[in-house]
Amino acid sequence: MTSAKQSPTPHPSRTVPIPDTLESIKGYPDKLKIYLMAASSFWQVRFFDGKSTIKRSTGQTDKREAIKSAISFYEKLLINKHNGVAIVKNTRFDACASSFMQAQAARVMRKEMSAECHRNDQYFLDGKVLPDFRELNIAEINYEHLQKFVDKIGVDLSGSSIQRYLGLIRKIFDHAQNRDLLKSIPKFPKIPKHDEPRGWFNFKEYDKLLARANELIGHEDVIRAAPKAGQEQGSVVRSIKFTAELPRMIEFIANSFIRPTDIKNMQHKHVEVIRDDNIYLRLSLPESKKHSDPVVTMERAVNVYEELTADRASARQARPDDYVFMPEHQNRDTALRRLQQQFNYLLDDLGFKAGSRGEIYSLRHTCIMHRLLEGDKIDVLTLARNARTSVEMIERFYASKLNGEMNIEAIQSKREKSKGLKIGNSSKANVQLQVHGNSLVMNLPVAKNAPLNLG
Repeated sequence: MTSAKQSPTPHPSRTVPIPDTLESIKGYPDKLKIYLMAASSFWQVRFFDGKSTIKRSTGQTDKREAIKSAISFYEKLLINKHNGVAIVKNTRFDACASSFMQAQAARVMRKEMSAECHRNDQYFLDGKVLPDFRELNIAEINYEHLQKFVDKIGVDLSGSSIQRYLGLIRKIFDHAQNRDLLKSIPKFPKIPKHDEPRGWFNFKEYDKLLARANELIGHEDVIRAAPKAGQEQGSVVRSIKFTAELPRMIEFIANSFIRPTDIKNMQHKHVEVIRDDNIYLRLSLPESKKHSDPVVTMERAVNVYEELTADRASARQARPDDYVFMPEHQNRDTALRRLQQQFNYLLDDLGFKAGSRGEIYSLRHTCIMHRLLEGDKIDVLTLARNARTSVEMIERFYASKLNGEMNIEAIQSKREKSKGLKIGNSSKANVQLQVHGNSLVMNLPVAKNAPLNLG
């Protein structure tokens, strides 16, 4: 046998042995074989023990080293069999991914993570990750595989989206390594971060948004298909009926810092009206983005909430377990979708849908931006915690949109200086008279025997 590296020849299946590379190892059972496949640059080893075929990557591109690895693999199988140790571990990527998702589902049950986050991971896994990695042994996946995956999905996705996919793959690798299915995790491609500042509405746009939302209440927009032959008009594809909840939703989010998912999940039992030195709502909402602290609102949110409650009380839909917005929809995804449809129409109607403002999330961003612009000596840490985010996120995605002209009053402001009577001829003396209660205090840091000039 030679030690020359052999290159795979084309083959219709990426994980089936390339016929002209498949061979047994001299001096060992014929059922122990090494081979190459198109899906990997490493030599593979397989052994049929009479019941099942056990496959592994040798991790070697040199044939001579691959043979040594195959022999070591075979001897380990014999030792494990003699000791009664299970010799089969499924290290295909899809098996590792399935095991990871099962472990993550258990975390959801323990309330260590949200069900929505788990569903998103499953969506990413099924949509783009498994089609590329499903049949590969997880130990075979290297930097080259990951870079090709990035190049493929990067055609349609932003840098932040690519990072989410790579983050999921890394979590699967960590899971496999913790279970001794993987010795080391390969290096991952670096994806540059390009922050996209959040869309928001300035004060004039917000006023127009709210005014038009109120005008649309009771209006119904009907979308029809193209009419067939002999028909005057086509069948109804979709209709959007505008409700009083649209302007109230706009005002509520723009005065409460909350996310759209909070609107979807918020029940009356989560809301407490506080009337003290300040008037506000205390929102003890379900955990979101690993934040569970209560959120306090602007005063206007109290009025909106009380209007909503009064409207629903007559229909007995304002009980503690009833939802605040669209309680008639038990399917909360449907409830949020109904509001989003109305909001999208409103944005199109006003020509406001440019950039990243075409979703309800932009109302939360508007709330944060208005506080940054209008708040008197606003504490960014307090603002971030109340909005259930971080100071870093505020600086990267919100404050990054601020400029000097937006806050010209602060730029041109002057600090008030205390007024005092200067004593002495020296400009360095800086001696002042100050009034403290009924006493006059004079500070005299002047040289000894220096003359006093009170003129």
